[in-house]
Amino acid sequence: MKKETVIEDAITYIRQLKGRVLFLCDQVLQVEPLEEEETKPKIDENAAEEMKNCGIEEDVKVTNMGGNKLRINIIFGKKRGNFTKLVEAMNALGFVFGDTSVTTLKGATLFSSVLEGTHGGDRIIRVEETRELLLKIIRGI
Repeated sequence: MKKETVIEDAITYIRQLKGRVLFLCDQVLQVEPLEEEETKPKIDENAAEEMKNCGIEEDVKVTNMGGNKLRINIIFGKKRGNFTKLVEAMNALGFVFGDTSVTTLKGATLFSSVLEGTHGGDRIIRVEETRELLLKIIRGI
């Protein structure tokens, strides 16, 4: 075999492989969106039902830690975007988050954090007012 023939064969083989790769990539891209579309809505629907079936209800617990610091525990439905909406609403109200944790189980999300109020200066944050406000937020999301 001549050197030219070997090189031409190699180039032809590489072009065939590239064509095969492009074909397979297209097939994978067509399959992936179908799988995502099928599973995502079911997760959100099942989460709300599962939370209700297990007797878990939306709830807010607020404890004063002195001054303008509060410890909160919020239980709300596990649904795409709910956590983000909650955090954005609380930031808009002037709360700064401290030790924070998020846990999900059986269609529910438990959000625990230490909050520090930044608006109002030395004004003491009232526990019951904050609890009612947080309940309105989670019921609105």
